[in-house]
Amino acid sequence: MAFDELLEYVGKGGRFQILNAILCMLLNILSSPHDFMENFSSATPAHRCYVQLLDNLTSEANITVNLTAEALLRVSIPMDLNQKPEQCRRFRQTQWQLLNSNVSTTNNIDLETEPCLDGWIYDQSVFTSTIRTEWNLVCEYQSFKSFAQAIYMAGFLVGSPLCGFLSDRVGRKPLLLFCCLACGILGTCCAFAPMFSIYCALRFLFSACMGTVQFNSLILLLEGTSPKWHPTIITVFGLSMSMGQVLLGGLAYMFRDWHILQLVVSLPYFIFSLFFCVVSESVRWLIATGQTERALKELKRIAYINGNKDVAQSLTTEILTYKMKEELNTSEKQFKIKEIIVNPTVCRIVLCGSFLGFSGVFSSHGLMLDVQSLGDDIFLSQFLLGVVEFPSKLLTFFVIRHVGRRPSTTVSFLVAGSCIVVNIFVSKDMATLRLIIFLLVKTSLASFVMIYIAFSNELVPTTLRLTLQSIFNLTTRSAAIFSALVLATRSYFVHLPMILFGIFPIAASICVYFLPETFNLPLPDTIEDMEKRDRFRNKGTREKQRKVFLEQGHKNVL
Repeated sequence: MAFDELLEYVGKGGRFQILNAILCMLLNILSSPHDFMENFSSATPAHRCYVQLLDNLTSEANITVNLTAEALLRVSIPMDLNQKPEQCRRFRQTQWQLLNSNVSTTNNIDLETEPCLDGWIYDQSVFTSTIRTEWNLVCEYQSFKSFAQAIYMAGFLVGSPLCGFLSDRVGRKPLLLFCCLACGILGTCCAFAPMFSIYCALRFLFSACMGTVQFNSLILLLEGTSPKWHPTIITVFGLSMSMGQVLLGGLAYMFRDWHILQLVVSLPYFIFSLFFCVVSESVRWLIATGQTERALKELKRIAYINGNKDVAQSLTTEILTYKMKEELNTSEKQFKIKEIIVNPTVCRIVLCGSFLGFSGVFSSHGLMLDVQSLGDDIFLSQFLLGVVEFPSKLLTFFVIRHVGRRPSTTVSFLVAGSCIVVNIFVSKDMATLRLIIFLLVKTSLASFVMIYIAFSNELVPTTLRLTLQSIFNLTTRSAAIFSALVLATRSYFVHLPMILFGIFPIAASICVYFLPETFNLPLPDTIEDMEKRDRFRNKGTREKQRKVFLEQGHKNVL
């Protein structure tokens, strides 16, 4: 617990922390668009079957020379119920009789049709190229977009636990550098994938690395700053994710070819990997794992960058060892995965924390998949989806600074869950009221995401932080996949998805009771710190809890 006082000694909010924060926030802005990029790279343009008579006029030039394209379309492609050309069927034979205005179009259903055996013709007025037009993923293959997104999310499920496990053992910086470089390579290769299966495989590997980049950069920031700066970091981190969504709308509007869009959001990773070569390793992790010499070197570097040259020169191994005596003693113990299962305190926090993350993402992601488009302009819709999160996340900044984690999480869940259930009984004709309720739900869940980032980080110790955070991330990514599957149950019971999206947050609000309050307390470094804090879960012992931690930190300095 003495690390926060040691950080105060070398500089807790100087140039070093500011530069690290700027670098990590820019990286998060770049990473955020990838979750939603397939809204554009896999968009479905208007399309119809390829017809030789219509698209290759040389074959029957003497017949069609006096016919308009509209007339040729009428005799080649059947019309749907909205009197628009069918996208997946064509007439088996040219129906010249349809040129007669006296022939009713309602008889089209009796005419013999066939699938698009010769491919499709795509409208390129909005997108010049997407993965659907690249590999003809339309009609009977239209579900392949969902498969691609599911495979992408599966990369997080596989990569996050593995990378979290490795990060707690080899360090934050090496894995962050490796995954950042891998993202650049894999993302670039995606743009040149020769077939859909290879594209999906590359996206799977990319998401596995990108999850590590996002969480390692945040953990590196939080572990390198004092707790009082954590609300600011988390708020800016959340805003950077919204900025990434806004940026995606602008980039997709500028680059209508999916190959170019993919390259634009992938190549900058190579530049960031160069910057991370000079980023310092987490000193808190170095101390917690007993690497005193490296920790001292990094502390001197931090002090020098922050302008505290006298402090940098006066720091010695003896001073560091004396101040961090307890942490260095506990670092000799090698933590194993079985301690997460056997230790009741760790097990309860993992289960409850995972359920909180699952419930929040399950409801928010499900609603975003089900929400009606804000307009015909897909680029403007993406832009607005990012913009509307700014007020909510700015308000959450003050909540994180002044309100406890347990009450703020409970209120966010109760408001979101209740509004979702209430919205089931609101008539679709009352569009304005339904929109207001939806915005209230979106605001509550967006606030929860930021609170959860702070809460989950404060719940777990330094020695197991990335391992346990990867478990939390595993459950949230699972929730995103399950929310999409739940929407398919609407064909059996129309209100079932909304009922589930409402019940889970309400149930999670009860689960908050079984977690300790972490507001305004130092980050735990070991499992023993977690167990000590767990004895003071009740609100009435909060002041006593704080005194115990402060006295412990004071003894480490003396």
